[in-house]
Amino acid sequence: MGLIIFGRIAQAVFSLLALRIVTTMLSPEEMGRWSLLLAVTAFFVLGLVNPIGMFINRRLHTWVEAGKINQYMKYYAMYLIGVSILAATFLYGFNLFYVVVPGMPLPWVIALVVSAIIFATLNQTYTPSLNMLGHRGWFVLLTLVTVVVGLLLSVLLVYWLNAEAELWQAGQLLAQAVMALVGGIIFFRFAKQQRKTDSSRESMTINHTKVMLVFAFCWPLAISVLLTWVQGQSYRFLVQDMIGLQALGLFVVGYGVSASLIGVYESIISTYFIPMFYKRTASEDKLEQAQAWHAYASAMFSSLLVTVAVIIAVSEEVAYVLLNEKFFQASQYIMWGAFAEAARVIVGAYALLAHAGMDTKKLIFPNILAAITAPLFVYLLVQDWGVDGVGIGLALAGFVAIISSHVALSRSFDVIMPWTTLLWTGLISLVLIAASEAGHSMFGTSETFLASLVWLCGTGVVLLFVLFVMLKTQIKREVV
Repeated sequence: MGLIIFGRIAQAVFSLLALRIVTTMLSPEEMGRWSLLLAVTAFFVLGLVNPIGMFINRRLHTWVEAGKINQYMKYYAMYLIGVSILAATFLYGFNLFYVVVPGMPLPWVIALVVSAIIFATLNQTYTPSLNMLGHRGWFVLLTLVTVVVGLLLSVLLVYWLNAEAELWQAGQLLAQAVMALVGGIIFFRFAKQQRKTDSSRESMTINHTKVMLVFAFCWPLAISVLLTWVQGQSYRFLVQDMIGLQALGLFVVGYGVSASLIGVYESIISTYFIPMFYKRTASEDKLEQAQAWHAYASAMFSSLLVTVAVIIAVSEEVAYVLLNEKFFQASQYIMWGAFAEAARVIVGAYALLAHAGMDTKKLIFPNILAAITAPLFVYLLVQDWGVDGVGIGLALAGFVAIISSHVALSRSFDVIMPWTTLLWTGLISLVLIAASEAGHSMFGTSETFLASLVWLCGTGVVLLFVLFVMLKTQIKREVV
């Protein structure tokens, strides 16, 4: 577990470094184009590829041990090619009515989306599969090499050619393609070693029963992740149409800072506490499931509240350290990103309760409601509030998702909220914000890279100490 945590922290550090580099090399307009390209790619990947990937994860060990993995991975590659053809056809036809990425040639858009569907998907299938098969060292190494090589190739392409979003993304995908080849070779080598039996080709032929089995597993997931896409990414097209690429670029950078920081927190916390949660919810005892969720929510919600408070308190310093000066204005959007991402984490915690109770249908209504309210709120608020309206709209949609998730799950599960813990944590968060404001009043706002870095280091030490004091009891219990 320590190796995985190290890998996640190192990956987060490189990702934050990449944020500084990309904002130095690309303009806000190009960042807006890049965000639209990523949203288009995510639409196809989340809806048509992600559910199949989850099905593979469920069957991976069985297929490896039975010697079936090679043939099924061939089927998977053929499927990805089919999805790529579908995506290219759709983008070509849709572009006749609406230009999804203004200023980026359509051949570039199609080539990059298709490359992501094939190469990025294969790389992100092989590498995590190594972790699932127990080869954590290879998983961490290949993950970090992918990030580093992608960053280097993107920088070289933009530096040698033009500061354009398509060239930056091309560098990322070249790294994914290379590492997909490397990861695939390593994965199949280990899969061959772990094979226990040789299955006949006849048992691996595609038939109607198998297709319907995969379809029954995947269609609810596809609907769920597409609704998540609508909630979290569809707003980008509205913003581009209403107030332009520059405004979109500034917002997604500010939001991205919060998403990166909260992502680091979430990955570390979940590494410790999700295994404990699933262990306690293995039984069908509803009371035990409720108590396990209460313990998980106490740890996750309280530490999340403190983390969000600190991110908001040091948002200007974070911008000075992680962003180029032409993006300093994005610091005002870090707060809204923190609120929206915190809502996502909380809704994810509620989803765990539904997973434990094997009643994921309860998640459909909250997902639909959030998918409707997010673009609606953004559309209405941007007209009067400009870019701030984007953040307010996403934060409000997140709040709606939390409330609807609580109401939907409370009808079937005994949702025990850690109100006392949250009250004390709220007071601690207010103290931290007040202390930060007092420090700014006494010493002034940090307006240089070095001063901001020193301030962030000091604040980070305080945050780590507070989180350790809050969570040490739960961590000891999990370790034991």
